[in-house]
Amino acid sequence: MNVERFVSLRADDWAALEALAQRARGRGDRLSPAEVLRLGHLYRSAAADLAVARRRYPEAPGTARLQTLVAQGHGLVYGKAGRQDPVRRFVTTRFWQRVHAGGRCLALSGGILVGFAALGALWASVEPVAAAGILPAGFHASAHPGANGVVGISIPARSGLAVAIFTNNIVVSLEVLAGGFTLGLLSAYALATNGAMVGVLGVLELKAGGFEQFVRLIVPHGLLELSCIAVAGSAGLMIARALVDPGRRTRAEALTDLVPCVGDIILGVAGCLVIAGLTEGIVTTWDLPLGLALGIGLLLAGGFWGLVVWRGRGIPSARAGGGAARAGPAAST
Repeated sequence: MNVERFVSLRADDWAALEALAQRARGRGDRLSPAEVLRLGHLYRSAAADLAVARRRYPEAPGTARLQTLVAQGHGLVYGKAGRQDPVRRFVTTRFWQRVHAGGRCLALSGGILVGFAALGALWASVEPVAAAGILPAGFHASAHPGANGVVGISIPARSGLAVAIFTNNIVVSLEVLAGGFTLGLLSAYALATNGAMVGVLGVLELKAGGFEQFVRLIVPHGLLELSCIAVAGSAGLMIARALVDPGRRTRAEALTDLVPCVGDIILGVAGCLVIAGLTEGIVTTWDLPLGLALGIGLLLAGGFWGLVVWRGRGIPSARAGGGAARAGPAAST
């Protein structure tokens, strides 16, 4: 076989390999999984062609070009993966994937929180005096029956309330997460009681004529904080599920597989609570217009859940946590 015949038979594969190398631009992770498989096949074929060309056509111009192409392919196939900034990847992708992977546990956690907020609101509408009794002492709520239900609620100074709420939310997030080791009972209780308190306080303020003040004080940071509590609750419920139904794994294996997922959720929730706390400490010192207060709260919470939907797709259900399940479904990041 002469060199022209050899080149004509193999030129299409070489051109395909060159096109993939140009698309990758030195990084194999820029290619799709199918393209990576195709790259490996074309590289091995081109390497074999180069061995033939060096033996039969060492002086042909195409041999030097083929050698350059094979070198590019070798770098892509066997080169080390490019280093990624772990902090950037966590902030932009991995945390949101962990939240999204909560699946049914996340839905159940959020459902308990929202459902009991609605029940608390209903309770405060019917029995305001009794309902006021579930509020923590720091709120100094005083309810007196009257023609319109509640006639007065006293709230501490804004700076003191900001610190109290921020501290409470950290404690609650830890409770609902660690509550997974009680088979989820403590997680469900903490979610229910805190949801109920929000509903009760909102309705009592509405009856007392202070609902606009309540919105200005709570909504800008509160929607994000409740989102964080729901996410922490989903982690607690995942722990409970691993204990109750570990699948084909042992309970120890199921819990071990959850460690990366729970760790990421703890870090992410802590960061979001800091953002909410800063918003709380700054915004609660201003007398914002009602619309602006609502807008800030919806922006923070909407941005949080928007990132969960947008950046969170890409790993399966969190049943396997974040590590490879030994005998069950696997999760990838």
